[in-house]
Amino acid sequence: MEKAVDEVISRLAEIEDTANRMNDAVEVRKKEISAEMEARTKDFDETLSADTNKKLEELQNRLMKEKEEALAGLEEETGQLLEKLQQKYDKEHGKLSDRLLNEMVRS
Repeated sequence: MEKAVDEVISRLAEIEDTANRMNDAVEVRKKEISAEMEARTKDFDETLSADTNKKLEELQNRLMKEKEEALAGLEEETGQLLEKLQQKYDKEHGKLSDRLLNEMVRS
């Protein structure tokens, strides 16, 4: 009977060793998975950052172009208005001067 007890104890020790090796293997695999997830997360963050920066740059370029186009339109419109005012002044300067002079003389 002592032999049977020794055999059971030996078998339990083997089972415990096997369980410990399995736990060690699980811990190693957990570390591998954790490292892999960190690498994936880092890659994702870098890709996301690069995409975001690219989209921001494209948006800034588009807004800058729109602003330049709007400014060019305003400059052209302002130039046309000034030209019209100058033409009106040139055309009606004499009349306005005469009218002003007549108003001053009557007063």
